[in-house]
Amino acid sequence: MLSKIYDSIMNVLTTILFGPTKSTDNVFNLNWDYLIILDACRYDVFSKVYKVFFSSNIKFEKIISLGSMTAEFVGNCFSDKEVLRKMQDVVFINSNPVVDKTLSNLGVDPKKVFYKYIPVWKKYWDYNIGTVMPENVYNVALRTYINYPNKRMIIWFLQPHFPYLDEKFKHLNDIGKEFMNKSLLNNSENNFIILLRILKRIITKGYLSAGIPEKLSEYMRHNSADVWRAYTSNLLSALKYVKKLAEILPGKIIITSDHGESFGERLTKLLPMEIYGHPSRIRMPSLIEVPCLEVENNISQKESIRKAYRDLLYSCIVVKER
Repeated sequence: MLSKIYDSIMNVLTTILFGPTKSTDNVFNLNWDYLIILDACRYDVFSKVYKVFFSSNIKFEKIISLGSMTAEFVGNCFSDKEVLRKMQDVVFINSNPVVDKTLSNLGVDPKKVFYKYIPVWKKYWDYNIGTVMPENVYNVALRTYINYPNKRMIIWFLQPHFPYLDEKFKHLNDIGKEFMNKSLLNNSENNFIILLRILKRIITKGYLSAGIPEKLSEYMRHNSADVWRAYTSNLLSALKYVKKLAEILPGKIIITSDHGESFGERLTKLLPMEIYGHPSRIRMPSLIEVPCLEVENNISQKESIRKAYRDLLYSCIVVKER
């Protein structure tokens, strides 16, 4: 009951602030062999750095996400029964526990909807930093491809989402220490309680923040450049492995995101409140404009499997040497 009240209130507020919801593309409906999702990846930041790894000649465009945070994105995408029917030949490698919770709330059993569902966060969650490292997602993706070379795949990386991987940004992670771990362990909080907390923060602090530690939001108000650098570094860390996947996996690969990230942008001209992180249902460019990069790899399946084996072997050697 409280959850329905929350949804009703948020629907009214969203319509007042942004107008009626405009139709957008569901990325799971697009034509792809491999769909790679970068968590919380802004279009504008991606557009500035992707050419470090990919040719400028490949198709790249801005698309509008169906949500401004993961639960909203997944909920809107997978509430479409036609999309669910199309997932029967898909292997889903997922590093984000919010996806599991959202599918459960929808009454969707991923083990029945997808050909195979692999929640890598259950095995590879790194409690020292509070995330799944991109190399672990990459290695699981390669092993899975070798086992299911004729299946489509969804590969979900947690970066560039907070926390930040580079050691030089450790001070930022310390600000919000244990935020992600607590989110992982305490994922059953009522939406109405969350709404009350958000309203209290707006009244007492004058800004809206969600999806990142509140202390990091406070820090950003005075040191946003530092967080911008950390965020960009996280994106580069993920793209390193996305590029390697794009060189191995055969066929059409689409690289996109579930939502963006806000660094203090103003909500609207009429309501110039600062927004940090990625609150739900906020339809502003920093949060719903996401990248869509298409890569076509004409490699043969035989050669791609050989390259996958070789890279996995190399990864094992590097780990042993450490």
